[in-house]
Amino acid sequence: MVLMFFNEKSCVSDCSQDEAGQAMRDFVKVCQAVRRVDNGASLVSEVRLEDLEIAPGYYLAQWRNESQNRDHWRFMRLLNRKSPHSTVLPAPPEDQEVEYRHDGDRVLGLAAAHLMDTLAVSLPTARPWEASWLSVEYVLVDEDEVQEDSAEVRHASTPEHVAEHADWIRESAANAVTSGAQLWEERESLFASLQFAPGVEDDLRNLPGVSVPSVRTALLGLNTAAEAWKPGDSEPVWPIKVVPESDTRINLGLCNFTDIDGAKRLFSLHTRFRPRPGRIHLRVVTEEGRVRIGYIGRKRLAEDVPRSSR
Repeated sequence: MVLMFFNEKSCVSDCSQDEAGQAMRDFVKVCQAVRRVDNGASLVSEVRLEDLEIAPGYYLAQWRNESQNRDHWRFMRLLNRKSPHSTVLPAPPEDQEVEYRHDGDRVLGLAAAHLMDTLAVSLPTARPWEASWLSVEYVLVDEDEVQEDSAEVRHASTPEHVAEHADWIRESAANAVTSGAQLWEERESLFASLQFAPGVEDDLRNLPGVSVPSVRTALLGLNTAAEAWKPGDSEPVWPIKVVPESDTRINLGLCNFTDIDGAKRLFSLHTRFRPRPGRIHLRVVTEEGRVRIGYIGRKRLAEDVPRSSR
């Protein structure tokens, strides 16, 4: 689950109520774009969203009650929301203090995003928020030592910024998954460019915990290849090792799996995962431009064929 920390400084502007209203609607589109990549993403703000002053004398509580904003607010109500930052930030050591500034102004949301190595999000209200990365300066006081440094914070104020960070969002969400069952349940957001044959659900739900990180990484690599695959290319460009099965094993029927239409088909291509001899079998569905996963589990042997794959 990716955390989005709201940059409270993006509310400090001299824009009109109409401009602030549109900026808020655009901000909702940013949150929607993140949720399309990670449907568990949460928005964290220092104060309740309803209490935000998004333009001089104009509060989000007023914006949400306007008829043109009701659908946007309906989404925001469904979005996982947390406040204040301390509900998700780890407590710092008692003898340590840190302060972050952007263009000389103290910033809380950007600080939290950097401390948690996650995403900051802003209303598109001013030029400083038009970048997908923001520079911040910070001062760290640890006992009697003072350290001054700068950092870059991952940031989004437009759906285009979200697209730049999509691979990172997807990988971060996947890294939070700790079981095969979670991989299956979150497959549509984590591996949106892959298809899965019917038997793969049981394969993942029965996946040993020790194999989850390796399978997760392999599926992310396959998803990246499928996403970038262009019509007309004979095969995706694999970022991980993907090879065909041997003729001997193919002839023994050890690479045949039930496809999504109920027919048995050959899934000769495979990649490996740890611990050995884990295999992910797949096939390239050229006519649909898709990559389909047929099996995830131990290397199938003639005398040990998983029941779900017979």
